[in-house]
Amino acid sequence: MPQIEVKSPQGQRRYELPKSGLTIGRADDNKLVLQDDRASRHHCVIEPHGGDYLVRDLNSRNGTKLNNTSLSDATTLGNGDVVRIGQTNITFIDPEATMKLSGPAQKTKGANPPAARHTLDLDVRAETKKKQGKAPSWEEQLNEVIKIGEDRGFTEAEISLVDNRGEVVHRAQSDHLQLGTDKEDAEGTRAFRKLLYTAFRTRATDIHIEPRVQLCVARMRVDGTMVSAVEFSPVIFKRILGIVKILCQIETSQKNQVQDGHFSVAIRERRVDYRVSLTPSVNGQKLVIRVLDSSNSPGRLHELGLKPWMYEKIRSLAIRDAGLILACGPTGSGKTTTLYTCLREIDVDQRNAITIEDPVEYYLEGCTQIPIDHGQGTTFHSVLRSVLRQDPDVIFVGEVRDIETATVAMQASMTGHLVYTTIHAKDTIGAIFRLLDLGIDPPLLANALNLIVAQRLIRLLCPHCRKSITPTPTQTLRMGQRLGGLSEIYIPQSCPSCLSTGYHGRRALFELLEITDSIRDTIMKTPTIKGIRELAQQGLFTTLEDFGFEIVAEGITSYEEIERVSSAE
Repeated sequence: MPQIEVKSPQGQRRYELPKSGLTIGRADDNKLVLQDDRASRHHCVIEPHGGDYLVRDLNSRNGTKLNNTSLSDATTLGNGDVVRIGQTNITFIDPEATMKLSGPAQKTKGANPPAARHTLDLDVRAETKKKQGKAPSWEEQLNEVIKIGEDRGFTEAEISLVDNRGEVVHRAQSDHLQLGTDKEDAEGTRAFRKLLYTAFRTRATDIHIEPRVQLCVARMRVDGTMVSAVEFSPVIFKRILGIVKILCQIETSQKNQVQDGHFSVAIRERRVDYRVSLTPSVNGQKLVIRVLDSSNSPGRLHELGLKPWMYEKIRSLAIRDAGLILACGPTGSGKTTTLYTCLREIDVDQRNAITIEDPVEYYLEGCTQIPIDHGQGTTFHSVLRSVLRQDPDVIFVGEVRDIETATVAMQASMTGHLVYTTIHAKDTIGAIFRLLDLGIDPPLLANALNLIVAQRLIRLLCPHCRKSITPTPTQTLRMGQRLGGLSEIYIPQSCPSCLSTGYHGRRALFELLEITDSIRDTIMKTPTIKGIRELAQQGLFTTLEDFGFEIVAEGITSYEEIERVSSAE
């Protein structure tokens, strides 16, 4: 029986498609009622037709999209097709078709057939067991997700849990559980380790465990998207919470206040760090764990995916004796990762490199790394002034938040220091005006700045299920004829290899602005966005959006993904 998977701001659910069809809209007499202001009262219908199912728009005011293309006539649905209504995505799932795709005959280059079978098995087993009144155990759920993920070259038995003092609390391949002695403690430790291992296999950057009325749901952020992983009982969640608090040396009795901490794991002499945040909610404390796994991030400058001229420009400035390189973009856009790749271009054995961060995200051997301690009242500004007395050659300031930090950083760059720092700004030109708004003296800003890098992280289309479509006239016009009048672009679908998200992996978009003498003159006089943009375009200058559309033309990502991230603040 075909199914639909409904993803909306209210959550994600899967249903069997009724044989009589499915009416969709905001009105209560629909079989699928949407809480979406962009949906009409009677928006569209999915109805049977000769053994297939058709989707038909019911003259809705905002229209219905099928695979990101506006629906004009009734259209037959295929496995993985996505119907979009406002903020709601409805994926059509044909189990028989999925079975065929995941069978042993599939030989797609670079594909992972076992993963495909396991993802399908996860859905089918879960549905079957629910019908039989047998919900899959947390271990069964996690094992299925682990099978879907990528082999990382180690097993969960090789993970040692290390507390925030650097002491091993639970050793790898050990039957002795130091966190507890009873059966429930042992199961809690096992569940926590398996959850961490699942995050490794899926390349997750964050783990969210949310207590609800009768159970606890664990979700993972994979390629920027939240993916459901497992459901725990309140008892298991309580044990996991206790383990995390012991690792982080957090007061276990406090449950009604925000708590933060950190711990790490050791795997084959490799260390991976985790940041922990606990927040009280209606149903108990919500646990969020940030995974700081450097193996998922580019290690060197040439791995960032820069254009050749961008790479040469950044590298030449990144190894100078003095200057200021500024990275800008929203939170989570990869600014720190980019500047760390610049730091790795420097010989830290011959130069004194110091970082000031809140908190330290990556550990770099040979580099002095200083965390900001709010409990002691330290700030970027105060620590930066102290660091300048440590005879530094290279200084990385985690973020410019105020005029004092910005002023000291710029003065340092003009007195023989190489300074890397970040700021929240929409693009490279916006970063200039952000600094001026902080109150920076224009002559100081003009003379201190050397290079501004703006960036965004975009998701890459899953190569196993992406679908080719003809771009609309609007898309062709916006991407520009210089891309050669594209005859096709690709859109996301849904398959086991990408955890049904349509995307697998991420990369960055870049915009580079070198501060030339003409731009310096403009900054010191009466700068305008238009004036600086015209000067920038006299040389090599590619906007974030143009960079992204070139990737769309290569079939690596979707038009909608570029449209989504290039306008982010």
